[in-house]
Amino acid sequence: MIKKNLLFGIAALLLLMLAGSAVSIAVRQMQNPDTEDSASETILDSEEISDSEPETASPEEEANENLLLTNVPEFPAVPLTLPEIQHQDALLTVEAEHAQYTGALHEEEHPECSNGTCITGFSGQEDDSVLASFMIPAEQHYDVTVSVRAEVPGKNTLVLNGQEIGTFTLNDTGHFTRVTVSGIYLTAGQADVAVQQKDGNILIDYFEISNNTELEKIKYDYQYELSDPDASENTQNLMNYLAKNYGKNIITGQYTSGDDNAELDFICQKTGKYPAIRFGDMQCCSGNTTAEHKEIIRACERWAKQGGIVGLMWHWDAPSGISSVYAEETDFSLSDAVPESTLTENAVSYQTDVALMSEEEIQTALENNQISEECVSILHDIDSISKALKPLSDKDIPVLWRPLHEAGGGWYWWGADGAQAYRWLWDVMYRRMTQYHNLHNLIWIWNGQNESWLVDKYDIASMDIYLDENQEFGSRYEEFVSLYRMTKHKKILALSECGSLPDVNLMFRDNTVWSFMGLWYDDYLSELDSETLINFYNSEKVLTLDNVREDLKS
Repeated sequence: MIKKNLLFGIAALLLLMLAGSAVSIAVRQMQNPDTEDSASETILDSEEISDSEPETASPEEEANENLLLTNVPEFPAVPLTLPEIQHQDALLTVEAEHAQYTGALHEEEHPECSNGTCITGFSGQEDDSVLASFMIPAEQHYDVTVSVRAEVPGKNTLVLNGQEIGTFTLNDTGHFTRVTVSGIYLTAGQADVAVQQKDGNILIDYFEISNNTELEKIKYDYQYELSDPDASENTQNLMNYLAKNYGKNIITGQYTSGDDNAELDFICQKTGKYPAIRFGDMQCCSGNTTAEHKEIIRACERWAKQGGIVGLMWHWDAPSGISSVYAEETDFSLSDAVPESTLTENAVSYQTDVALMSEEEIQTALENNQISEECVSILHDIDSISKALKPLSDKDIPVLWRPLHEAGGGWYWWGADGAQAYRWLWDVMYRRMTQYHNLHNLIWIWNGQNESWLVDKYDIASMDIYLDENQEFGSRYEEFVSLYRMTKHKKILALSECGSLPDVNLMFRDNTVWSFMGLWYDDYLSELDSETLINFYNSEKVLTLDNVREDLKS
């Protein structure tokens, strides 16, 4: 599976133009439904797809659908293990000229330096490095800072105890900037901080380590309410359940590659537990897609019967033109679909509001050149996905609904034309699905990955995080804090996709407890270390299917 990478720095202050801290993520590439899986599919047009209903199961099928695996292994509960954190004020500083510097580096007087002297002379050689040693007074979280000035734009790396903790780029030259990596957990004793140059030349003034206070102040007790005032009873119950457990437990989730539960059964065979959330992909429901949705919906219904939580995303093939979700592979442009707009100082208003138009009104607007063919194709696809989801709505099966994901990366067509067009599309989709099609069983997950793409109406904010093979997943507190700042602590935060499992102990140590997680399938699951999988699913702070089905019944 090919990966596309989007790399940001980690919490460097000069990069806070977007979120207040930065993230390090990579995004997996989905299988193309038009190639690998198309052999067994029947080509249907979008109208046929949207109007078809899931087939009714026979009594024999119904009986089989109610069976989960039996005779599975049992493991003891894994207790949470936390260190004794010693909250203590600390402010430690080492002037760069008092640090160890190697290679061509040398001292240079500069009037803006705190002590009148800096270290400079970076030449691009690997042995150009400055290392400062600190004595850490207490076991707790710290912020690590370096004061630097760029002579020319360049990239540099901050290293702590031999491990890279962040890469920062200085584009703004001519003055000193404090670059900070926040929330690093350190034990008492010596800690070594170094700067290694990637390119460009910099001056280093000083290094600083101070106690972090932001993580300990994260709270989980906000009144989290659904954005849809007409949300169904079961949908409200699920949202209340998420809110009740937020910060106290993490809910398990697993993506499925097909309409069966192969990945879920695999986990149960290994751990004795089923994940609570079954995540699927509505990669049908487009005028450009040849897949059917009936079996996807039936799989959701079966999982709901087991007491599980249903989650769905939408790899939405471009509504017209060349069929692909990827901007570089399709000629469809979202900008061509957006009606004329009027920009004001604080908002954007669109001269033609299409969200609640009937089919007749859409046709009239097209004939009058008020909207484009691209806009019509978008509306038809939203209608198609709405009709596909209607059986779940009719049965009041709540859905964790995550459309238009990873928009900030720009690799999908819905994010490639900028934040304004994306926000228009989100607003149209939200209102058309909830107000025109009356789907009130959806819990809307915004997964834009970037503050510029933040929307008005949504219920949960999430991150998708994929790391290099040699990186420990940890708690991903950097991304949690970034999202916490973006949403002003008013939304539940989730790990909507991940390439490996978060560390439960570290999440609670760092006070960054994601509401739920969704592990991707294929090698991300099959190549997981068995002990890691067993310990995660049997942690006392992890909720699985057996927990959820009991709790939501009561």
